[in-house]
Amino acid sequence: MRASIVRLAFSIVGLSLLACAESPVTPAARPSFARSPAPSVFTLDVSRDTTAQNETPIAANPRNASNLPTGGNDWNFNFGCAVNASFDGGNTWTPTLPSGFIPGVTRFTNDPSVPGTGAFDAGGDPQVAFGPDGTAYFVCQAFNLTSPFQINLLLSRSTDGGRTWLKGGAAEPLTVIANWNGNGKTKGSNGQFSDHEALWVDRSPASPFFGSIYVTWAQFSGIGGTHSPVLVAFSRDGGRSFSAPVKVTAGPIRNNQDQRVVTGPDGTLYLTFDNGIQGGKGTANYVAASHDGGVTWTTPFTFSIYNDPVCIFPTFCFNIAVGPSGTPFRGPGSYPAPAFDATRNRVDVAFSDIVGGLGRVFFTSAPATDPTQWSPPAEIGTALGDRFGAEIAVAAGGRIDVMFDDRSYSGNALVDVTYASSTDGGATWTTTRVSPAGFDPGASGVPSASSPTGVRPFIGDYNGIAALGDHAVMTWTGIAPPTGRLNDNLEIFFGSVTP
Repeated sequence: MRASIVRLAFSIVGLSLLACAESPVTPAARPSFARSPAPSVFTLDVSRDTTAQNETPIAANPRNASNLPTGGNDWNFNFGCAVNASFDGGNTWTPTLPSGFIPGVTRFTNDPSVPGTGAFDAGGDPQVAFGPDGTAYFVCQAFNLTSPFQINLLLSRSTDGGRTWLKGGAAEPLTVIANWNGNGKTKGSNGQFSDHEALWVDRSPASPFFGSIYVTWAQFSGIGGTHSPVLVAFSRDGGRSFSAPVKVTAGPIRNNQDQRVVTGPDGTLYLTFDNGIQGGKGTANYVAASHDGGVTWTTPFTFSIYNDPVCIFPTFCFNIAVGPSGTPFRGPGSYPAPAFDATRNRVDVAFSDIVGGLGRVFFTSAPATDPTQWSPPAEIGTALGDRFGAEIAVAAGGRIDVMFDDRSYSGNALVDVTYASSTDGGATWTTTRVSPAGFDPGASGVPSASSPTGVRPFIGDYNGIAALGDHAVMTWTGIAPPTGRLNDNLEIFFGSVTP
């Protein structure tokens, strides 16, 4: 959720994370980390506008791998979910202005004289995915900024690769996945809102749930910040309707966040999330599985314990070094990012954790037949700088692709993006710098009327990656030259890496 609504994810849990003294188990023989030959890298600025975007998913069309939509929180006048699409592998993109946003979310367009077709003040937390027939799906959170703070999760569809979407309004309404009434409370420990939804489509022809769409989110329910169950809803009709939300977590597993879901070839669902263990014992990563298309779920299983999760959510927490500006910033921290590895029939997960005083990226996996048997988390190489915000994807041939924010190129001062890949199941890795230059997120941000500087340092809570046959594509938040008085021109950046 964007800056307008304070997210509880780490605000309550995050302050107790540092109490955990347990370190991830690392095997005696650490994987090697090679740097040559250098992969082929292509990058560009997708947004090309005058104000901020962040939180940047990406998806590849299974019918046309050159068709790549992305999205973002958009601080243009529509104040909703930005969307851009490429039809040539990322070389060119549909423009952000004037109409590069999802219709039917907010009451605004990017023209103040033209009303929008939505019913809400703002939108955010964008997610994008393709169905097996090439239909693109986009989920956007829509919310009001005044009491009673209604909030909906909305799904839009595109049949032309993301060039056009449902119009919204009565003519072509977006599908309501879930709705929530904040009962007059949306901030602080009593906040009531759904947060950080994730989107997945089952594209396996062998699955009995082929074509099913799954959306999962954390539902903050306002009980003193102590209860945020993970919910899942599914659609069997191409996103035209959704099931009632199914609750995955219960009992002492309460402070949940960062939930994501993937499927195996047989349709089994694997859902990962992180959680503040009750009693001040730290934070853990969990996994749950469903064998009936999301109707029922196994009891969540703890598959790794954090040493000290990267928590960059000021003013509640900021436990890495500040950059040259001396200003903390909000950005991607520690969360389990899952991918299904069909070549090895297993679930792979990447996550970041602070060990030895620096944020590091770890890799672990479990067989699909028993997601309680996880390999010891192993670091993806070493570096003299914080690494955080790991994202993962696995190509059809078994190549594992990981991207993460990386401050090792500048003496732990500036944020860059690194790509790492493995062709042997994670035993060895190659890496390359993707971003052409680093920047200090503390010196820029998104427009904020409540900030004395006019901007709030916020580069989004996640990035995006997709694995294709011989290369990986990724999107992240970077900085472009300011176009006015404020340094608020955060942009969606795209990278393509052929290892």
